[in-house]
Amino acid sequence: MPIITSKNKINHIMIRNLFLIFSIVFSVGAFSKEIGVVGQTYHIEEEDLLSFIEHRLAFMNKNGEWEGIQKNVQARVSKHIDRPTPLTIITKTTEHRIWNYDPSVIVPYDLHDKDGNVFAKAGTLVNPLAIVQLHTAMLFYDADDEVQVKWIKNLNQKYLNKIKLVLVNGSVSSQEKIFHQPIYFDQEGRLTSRFGIHHVPAIVEQDKLHLKISELVI
Repeated sequence: MPIITSKNKINHIMIRNLFLIFSIVFSVGAFSKEIGVVGQTYHIEEEDLLSFIEHRLAFMNKNGEWEGIQKNVQARVSKHIDRPTPLTIITKTTEHRIWNYDPSVIVPYDLHDKDGNVFAKAGTLVNPLAIVQLHTAMLFYDADDEVQVKWIKNLNQKYLNKIKLVLVNGSVSSQEKIFHQPIYFDQEGRLTSRFGIHHVPAIVEQDKLHLKISELVI
């Protein structure tokens, strides 16, 4: 599901690769200027890329530049994880609206049960809600809107425990401190776009074999 939490771990290998790319892209042109010229120079037709990277990283480690790049990128990644790009096209609800969403899909290949029996052939229209039940609803809201946050606080706690809170804007960590439960973020608006949600707060919940979607005026 295209939503994230602040608990997701940063893959250290990916970060290191990112640093490496940054150092190559932004530092190749400045390398000769930083280390200066020592002794007699000769024309070099081609330098081995790996050798250049090793020397470049060694120099950056020595002068502290590498540590600065690491801290800068880590700060940016951490900030983005806590507060992803807001969905500016989603606005506050001014008119109550309710509609149904059919989650049925055409399966691209045969689906088998644990015993190997085919229960849905390729090309079959399948409604996932006929197989599994959703035990929690999804509540989409803007965490930077104090009115919406206060409205959620006033929800019955028993009801709130059955809802997944999904942000379209705001800080994930700040909402986790308030509600003491995992907070999700609709990355790139994939869920709101699929469900046709244009305003928040909005609730998505199962209604038999459909999803009932409500944009609520509060």
